[in-house]
Amino acid sequence: MKSLRTRLLVVATLVLVVFMLLCGAGLDQAFRGTSMQAQRDKQQGMIFALLGAADFEDSGSVRINGGALPDPRLSRVQSGLEALIFNERGKVIWRSQSFAGAVPELLAPEVGSTLFTDLEDRFAMTYGVRWVTETGALRLLGGGKKKQTRYTVAVMEDKTDYRAQLKAFRRVLWTWLGGAAIALIAVQVAVLSWGLAPLRKLVRELRGVESGQQSRIEAGYPDELTPLAEGLNTMITAERNQQQRYRNALDDLAHSLKTPLAVLRGLVEDDALAAEARERMRDPVDRMQQITHHQLRKAAAAGRRTLAEPVKLKPLADKIVGALVKVYAAKQLRFGLEIADSLKARADEGDLYELLGNLLDNAAKWATSEVRMRAEIRTRMLVLIIDDDGPGFPEDADKLLSRGVRADSITPGQGIGLGAVAELVKVYDGSITLSRADGVLSGARVTVSLSV
Repeated sequence: MKSLRTRLLVVATLVLVVFMLLCGAGLDQAFRGTSMQAQRDKQQGMIFALLGAADFEDSGSVRINGGALPDPRLSRVQSGLEALIFNERGKVIWRSQSFAGAVPELLAPEVGSTLFTDLEDRFAMTYGVRWVTETGALRLLGGGKKKQTRYTVAVMEDKTDYRAQLKAFRRVLWTWLGGAAIALIAVQVAVLSWGLAPLRKLVRELRGVESGQQSRIEAGYPDELTPLAEGLNTMITAERNQQQRYRNALDDLAHSLKTPLAVLRGLVEDDALAAEARERMRDPVDRMQQITHHQLRKAAAAGRRTLAEPVKLKPLADKIVGALVKVYAAKQLRFGLEIADSLKARADEGDLYELLGNLLDNAAKWATSEVRMRAEIRTRMLVLIIDDDGPGFPEDADKLLSRGVRADSITPGQGIGLGAVAELVKVYDGSITLSRADGVLSGARVTVSLSV
């Protein structure tokens, strides 16, 4: 994820989704717990109501009048509510009219305690009770014997209503949570768009500086971005001032050397001076002029600028080829350019003009009939490949590019153009390779890579 906005939005969305899931799970668990407790309380109340309506006889049997039942569902078959009373041996001594089917296996709790069981299709609650009765002839006079009988009362209710209620709650819960999550995500998008708006504005201004539409960053920015904007303005101003100082210093140096060299050139051409002396002076003066021109051209290279307008290569190459066609008209050379119209390089236009001019001129100088050039961008590197159908480079051609070769030792036709190219390539942290062309052309190949 290269976008800062996308990173923040993805992280915030993941946090929100996890929070909503945890919140939903917690609310669902709380609702289930509350519903289960309500179910326990309801069935426990049903048990106490049954005990209040029951008439336990001395024989151990139980009678409950239909009109005394605490819930009318107990008298309807398959109503979902059932009740059973067991004696101390676990035998059913009373069952509600709603009960049908096999008697489930239920544990008998201690006397006075309840046991709630979550069965597969129903909830069951059992309650242990000890019933005390008086027996004998004197029971009415209070003189009978007391008899204690152990009973277990069970109330069971179908889960259909509970499941329907839980399903309805979950549907409402996740609908609202989902709607809230969507609304919060929309708010996050709006907040991120508003929060990152200054960065987008800064990017637009930087592009304006690169394209030459403005000279510096003008807009006001939040406190967090103000130091960045001021630093960029300082860098832009310093870079331009430094470049201008370099060019001014080189102009001054060129003017300073022009007069002494002109004087020396005049002495070389002066007939008053002996011919032998003129010949001995001519070669050093020519070499001084050549060295001065080469070093000034190398130092004048602008190099890669941090905030420079991208330059299209196709118009520059077309212009150079047009000039070379006239220069080498006698050879009737064919020039093939494989450069996309949209290809741009962030470099000084003068540097590119000199680089392409030297490469194409060197290829045209040695070509027999055809020169081809291909340019493309590979992982932020501008790659130039120039082929010709000439004799190719000699085995020691790399010496022309080595750092030990001095410009004053290079004679015309032996790589002056390639030496200038090599110096420019160093300025742009690139590389240059001399090899033999493959494919249709079998002459020299120069491959240049520039960091742009």
